[in-house]
Amino acid sequence: MTLVPLRKKHGWRAGAVTVTVLLTALLSACGGGDDDDSSTVKPPEHKFGSLGGKKTLVVHVDGLTMEPLQAALAAHPKVQTLGSVLPLRSGGYAGTSSEQQTKALPSWASLLTGTWSVEHGLGTALPETGEALKAQTVFDWVKTNAPEAQTALVVSTPDYAKALQANVDEGEVSILPDCANNDVCVTKQSQEAVVKGADFILAQYSGLLKQSDQYGLGSTQYQNQVQTVLKDFTSLLSLIDEREALASDESWQIVLVNSYGMDKFGTVSGAQFELNKTGWMLSNIALSDIVTAQNDAARGPLDYASIVDVAPTLLTGMGVSLPVGTYVFNGNDLRNPVQIDRLVFDYDQNSYNLSLEWKLYSDAQFAAPVEIYREGQLLATVDASTRRYVDTTIPNGAEGTLLPLRYEVRTQGGAASVHTVVQPAPDLNASVLNGMVMYYPFLNAKAEDAKQVSTLQPWNSTNPGATWVTKAADLPYKTSETPRANSALTMDLGAYKQGDYSGYKLNMANTNVTVDPSVQAFTIGFWFKTNGVCIGGGSSVLANKDYDSGNNPGLAIGMFGSTNNCELRFNTGGGGGRDELQNFSVTPNEWAYVAVAVDKKNKQLYAYLMDPSAGQQNSQKAMADARVKAIGGTGTGIMGFGDDATGQYSKNYNFTGLKSYTDLAVWNRVLTLDEVKNIYASRRPISSLLP
Repeated sequence: MTLVPLRKKHGWRAGAVTVTVLLTALLSACGGGDDDDSSTVKPPEHKFGSLGGKKTLVVHVDGLTMEPLQAALAAHPKVQTLGSVLPLRSGGYAGTSSEQQTKALPSWASLLTGTWSVEHGLGTALPETGEALKAQTVFDWVKTNAPEAQTALVVSTPDYAKALQANVDEGEVSILPDCANNDVCVTKQSQEAVVKGADFILAQYSGLLKQSDQYGLGSTQYQNQVQTVLKDFTSLLSLIDEREALASDESWQIVLVNSYGMDKFGTVSGAQFELNKTGWMLSNIALSDIVTAQNDAARGPLDYASIVDVAPTLLTGMGVSLPVGTYVFNGNDLRNPVQIDRLVFDYDQNSYNLSLEWKLYSDAQFAAPVEIYREGQLLATVDASTRRYVDTTIPNGAEGTLLPLRYEVRTQGGAASVHTVVQPAPDLNASVLNGMVMYYPFLNAKAEDAKQVSTLQPWNSTNPGATWVTKAADLPYKTSETPRANSALTMDLGAYKQGDYSGYKLNMANTNVTVDPSVQAFTIGFWFKTNGVCIGGGSSVLANKDYDSGNNPGLAIGMFGSTNNCELRFNTGGGGGRDELQNFSVTPNEWAYVAVAVDKKNKQLYAYLMDPSAGQQNSQKAMADARVKAIGGTGTGIMGFGDDATGQYSKNYNFTGLKSYTDLAVWNRVLTLDEVKNIYASRRPISSLLP
């Protein structure tokens, strides 16, 4: 199946305007090297252009870690006016799909897309062909929101520019000087971009990486280069101050940032240790007290903000609208008084359910509901204390297809989203209707044959020991696929203590597939669950025989073992012997699909058990003529469920466990393995195929 690409150009809201392609301004080359620790580059003679409006400057400093930055700030009062240094989590959350290496390229991409690598798609190296990023960048959003906006990309690391090549090709970068490995050039061209009045400027320095690698974080060379970077950054702040003094309606949001950390030796190893995971941000943006207070004993220093929060924070400040239901960032706006953090998912391939978990931080008075969206549509509303939601309504799909899904969790401005691709439950194959001669869907808590040729009644009329399970979450089906009030029948096999008999009896005398000579083969299939009570003497899951001995004539499925260690045995007896398939593991308190088939013509016994933990179990065995001839059991057309054809096996062996059944069907043919697998995998009752 072809997946829907994550990178949708200008398609984030209806009626998005077409971006006017702006010519890239290739500015003149600059002198100097990236490790030049000389004084600040002199600002150009200037006449400010494009005064007024909201503008943004982001300066990314590779190789600058928090401790050297904080130590150097005292010498740079203008930088200090931006506020306190905020730690940023890099590398995602260990052990989740968000985990990524704490290296340059994936961290750079996370900063600019607001997503972790699992979504933006960029690892530690650029791809040989195609676009580097699958997710939209800040440049996409800025130009979509304001096609006339002037944007500048001024970077010293060539791969950073190459990662954004798609933005360049589509005219979303207006100013792109060549400053490869040249920090002096970055300063000069960033100054010129500020003077011109570019609306969004992204600058990046790389010289500190070279200094840390060659000399270490404590070296004079490294410390001098830190001072140079901060001086050059100060020159940009001074130009911005001049602009804002000339235009009262002009305001800048300013961010100095590094999106990943290094170890104490100045090495970028990509590891998940705290030093490697510690990026940082220094900004004039008024962040929420929930973010800046950092006084929650239950949270670590990297639990307040992350690199994926930067993009949505910047975009909100630039007036970019992020409508409800279309939020595509893993992070959220750090201004919000409510912060939704660490939104992760887990997809269960057995149940085809997806669970979402998140953290929510707010003041003590927060009580607003939390809304959960899937693909832009409201899926559920939960209370403020909820931190987990399970989506049981993922639609079925064709066998083997992949389904991309985006989930958004939102409340009072706080928002986060996560994208995943799942393999949904397959559609139930209509072939299972072929040859079906009896069917008990157990609709509305009734044991009625949809074919109207048989009956299913308790052996014990005084005390049936039966309970109907009607809650959708307690059934084996996907809850979105149970519109007909499907139910399950739970039998308490200890009912014999009040009336001698236990279980139910299926009377199929009118259509007895086991003895009808015109029926060459048959299958009996059903969903089954045990509470784990198993004994050495066994119990009957179904039997049309006196199961006191497996050699007795007829068919049976027995359950043997010990508590919470149960196995099913598929048995045929007759002529003083038996043909039997054993060791089919069944998991207690979980729904499994069980089917037994007999090909009378070809003398074959088939056993199928689809279990959520033990997996697929199937086998077949040749049957002796005596077993084929005796397959009709007692010959009365009675088949016991939960007990045998006498209704007294549980009494005789003192069995008191619980067994549950639903969607019981009988076919006049052998179901194929693929059909049995499809019934189990679809998580849909056969009744969903009926008119």
